[in-house]
Amino acid sequence: MRSFGSDTRMSTLAVVLDLIRERTTVSRVELAEATGLTQATMTHAVRRLIALGMVHEVGTARSARGTPRRLLELQPDARHMVGVQFDRYTALGVVVDLAGRVVAQTAMPGSGDRDPGAVLADYAARIEGLLQDSGVPRNGVLGIGLATHGPQDRDAGVLLTEFPSPAWRGYPLAAELSAATGLPVRIENDATAAGLGVQAQGSASSSFAVVFMSGGIGSGVILDGFPYRGVTSNGVELGHISVDALGEVCGCGNRGCLEIVGGPNAVVRNAQAHPGLSGRLDLDGDQLDAFMAIGRAALAGDPDAAAIIDDSAQVLAVATVSLVNMFDVGRVVLAGRAFADLGPRYRDAIQEVLDRAVFMRQVHNVQVELADDVSQAPAIGGAAMVLRNFLESSGLRDRDTATG
Repeated sequence: MRSFGSDTRMSTLAVVLDLIRERTTVSRVELAEATGLTQATMTHAVRRLIALGMVHEVGTARSARGTPRRLLELQPDARHMVGVQFDRYTALGVVVDLAGRVVAQTAMPGSGDRDPGAVLADYAARIEGLLQDSGVPRNGVLGIGLATHGPQDRDAGVLLTEFPSPAWRGYPLAAELSAATGLPVRIENDATAAGLGVQAQGSASSSFAVVFMSGGIGSGVILDGFPYRGVTSNGVELGHISVDALGEVCGCGNRGCLEIVGGPNAVVRNAQAHPGLSGRLDLDGDQLDAFMAIGRAALAGDPDAAAIIDDSAQVLAVATVSLVNMFDVGRVVLAGRAFADLGPRYRDAIQEVLDRAVFMRQVHNVQVELADDVSQAPAIGGAAMVLRNFLESSGLRDRDTATG
């Protein structure tokens, strides 16, 4: 576990809250030992969390020194966050408590070919309905985390791409959704959000990689409990790792990118080019629906569909080897709507390749697994990001200084 220094920075509050959530009931001494913080610093951090109503004392336990240790526990219902994940084909909204539990959710349409203003107005109305139906007090909602594709400028709350149309580039997503809902809004890369979602429902301090596949392919890496962001939070773009140096030119400018060789769109394109398969399957819907139809055919035993899906899984596995070799993680989690039916098939294919090709396989194993709910993970992560930002915000620092 990395040391966070001798002062109680706002990021420390997030770390402490994560550990209390993970361990259920824990003392200040145990928290200090797990984080490397001093007892005084930990006491100050816990005092802040108690003042916010997020943590409370639940009794005492004996200690070796004879002085009983006061035990701490999370107050899950003290605050709630909203997470929304969307791409061109699908969207999901969730309300999450401090324990990472989904208390309400709603499926929403993807952005499609609609204008961004129309999409955000639709999502704002659905979020309002979701909050009303959940019964969560509005004054206890910290904000909205909007998880979507990149590249993006997280601080400005805008996308830096013309996908799915030029109108989306530079459109003030965060500001417009905030104005429509009255809640703070931050945007997040969907793959990184998926990692935060997995973390929110599991181990707070672990290191792992996420392979995210929905309309496209992305990835995120959590190192010692923290998302790896790079210079602009647009790193770890697995979909744009070249798997064919002489292949087709991708829209990003690179050649033979994973996304255009083995992603959902490539699978659909290959199926449509296959005379027998295209005749047997209904591939007239959007790209993600068509991909899911091919996947279901593969699972049902269609040999042509299975060959195309297995080719995709092999290419994704090769790229994942590079991801694991770069970050030396011991765990890869698959998340995203495209894995809803095909998750086990992709998981097994990736595991087989990693077992024989990862550079550090003689030192440690690398386990491939599915997120608890592959479709929910990025939306939950968007909500978790809201909580982190709240704890790290300068406004929180000012209030705590005034009251502490």
